[in-house]
Amino acid sequence: MDYEQFKEQFKEDLKSNLEAKGHDIASVDIAPSQKLNQDGYDAISVKLENSMMGPSGNFSNLFAAYEKTDDYDLVLNHATRMMDDAISNMPSYDANQLTDYDFIKDKLVLEAVNAEKNSSLLEKVPHKDMEDIAIVYRVLLGQMDDGIASVVVTNEMLEKMDITKEQLHQDALISSPEIRPVEVNTLFGTIAELIPDAGFMLPAGGPEDQILVGTVADKHHGAGVIAYEGFLDEQAKKMGEDFYIIPCSIHEVLLVPESMAHDIDSLKEMISNVNSCELEPEDILSDNLYHYDSKEKVFELAENFKERIATKEHELDKEAEKESAVGKLKKTQDKVKEAPKKEHKPKSKDKGEMAI
Repeated sequence: MDYEQFKEQFKEDLKSNLEAKGHDIASVDIAPSQKLNQDGYDAISVKLENSMMGPSGNFSNLFAAYEKTDDYDLVLNHATRMMDDAISNMPSYDANQLTDYDFIKDKLVLEAVNAEKNSSLLEKVPHKDMEDIAIVYRVLLGQMDDGIASVVVTNEMLEKMDITKEQLHQDALISSPEIRPVEVNTLFGTIAELIPDAGFMLPAGGPEDQILVGTVADKHHGAGVIAYEGFLDEQAKKMGEDFYIIPCSIHEVLLVPESMAHDIDSLKEMISNVNSCELEPEDILSDNLYHYDSKEKVFELAENFKERIATKEHELDKEAEKESAVGKLKKTQDKVKEAPKKEHKPKSKDKGEMAI
């Protein structure tokens, strides 16, 4: 079967399989994905009778699996199990609750995504820009065995609830740290969690003990901690200095003390290499390096920080030169004032005047 034949047959068979398992299925639809931070793909979604909730998955991956295995029943049975489990574990709630701000305000969490990658969706959702990173707001409805049930807050939802973006943001700053608390560990500690024998490879006291990893307790979409109130200032205080921020992925960030960041270009090159070789496209947050200035309270691109500091130093140098020039002029004026005045003598009269 080609893609279109596979799609039509798959929708029909999946609906029949799920109904055979006792689920009331309104429809099975396949359409281009509109999910945040993911490259374009076709998504398959199951709509239930009398419910606005339903599971969804990556249909493009299912077709790719069919092309690879040439086993239609294998792929169909896998999708049936996946959707059946999701439906069975799906939290239930009234559809009207999604436009009830009292219901969602305590369930708001912050999520960091790449702004350029999600530009079309960002036109439809409230967000806060942090350079090329966008902070969006998600309503966490419940936990499932293989993930979470959640909904991204849209401009349409805000309009129906008669809530401003500013109020949404302030409430999310309160609820997000409570629902998804910050977790900060040293890079050494994080590696040790993954590799128990890391101590043999990385001696204590090395740079891995000074670089921090910022995320949330469940390590899922933890890069949003950069937008938590006070987070950046707390880490600067802990380090005793300002720092650079490496966006490892949408799940975590690395915080590198200024005193350790000797080669900014190398750090940027490392970020680009990791993104292109190590991460799945949907997990990439940014290719850029950032800096936090705790005195000025500024989160910015590393190159903007360097330019701002260079401009500031240039202005200070010009001011110093101006003060120096003024000082020299003042000293000259003081010397003139202090110099002894010449005694004024009347002019001698010529002989004609003396004869009169």
